[in-house]
Amino acid sequence: MEFFERFKWAVPKAFSDAVALCRFEEGDILYDTKKVYRNTGEWGDVAKYVKQSLQVKFPARATGGTGERSGGVFSSNWDSEVRLDLYEGMASTGIGQIETTQGRLYTLLWKGDLSVLDTKTDNPPVPLITRQVTKLLNETRDTVEGRFPGNTVFVMVRDLSNPVSRNKYLKVVAQLNRNLAQDVAFMSPKEAGLKDWDWIAPTVEIAFFSITGLSDEALTALIKKAVYTRGKNAKTDKFKLSAHGIIFPTP
Repeated sequence: MEFFERFKWAVPKAFSDAVALCRFEEGDILYDTKKVYRNTGEWGDVAKYVKQSLQVKFPARATGGTGERSGGVFSSNWDSEVRLDLYEGMASTGIGQIETTQGRLYTLLWKGDLSVLDTKTDNPPVPLITRQVTKLLNETRDTVEGRFPGNTVFVMVRDLSNPVSRNKYLKVVAQLNRNLAQDVAFMSPKEAGLKDWDWIAPTVEIAFFSITGLSDEALTALIKKAVYTRGKNAKTDKFKLSAHGIIFPTP
């Protein structure tokens, strides 16, 4: 089973929709350790590894896809209500159902601090997501110069929880594959050199394409072909490379 590795709690990738939309729903059960999923013994043997767990009781399950997680659905869900039962190990804490927010639950899973569930504490800020992080990619310059000397490098953001973001990445790979000097390199925001890495969504990673045999203009054209479709009635070309990533030319 695969997990989102930058969450302190164990969050399987089966929860991609919940994570992408910041909407956990009735019946969702989450544990603070991956050992629950990886241990093949009896349940009693597995349960001893669990320090905390929770089960969501509200909201009810909804249907629908994720779409692109921009400042819209994710942010609007951040302050919406969620109710949950919290357990110490596998036993009820006895404090009753907790009423909190989706953003506080998300932050608990991410940071591991139970106190954030208390609505009397400071509301955690909404993490930076794909569109916002893309605007910060110039901060990866030192990493590019240190790790990929001598080649042109295209840098983009990929959100592992978001199908639109993952699909965009695959389209870029399909266009650039023949001109890759090496395999695409993935780094966490911290490894990539982003200053605000600690408040970038934990599902976000930075992809580095080291390119050979293409001019900057030809590279830009391939990226445009991968990510941009001009509307039938559009009078002007609205493609902006900066909305999708950044090119660092060969030194």
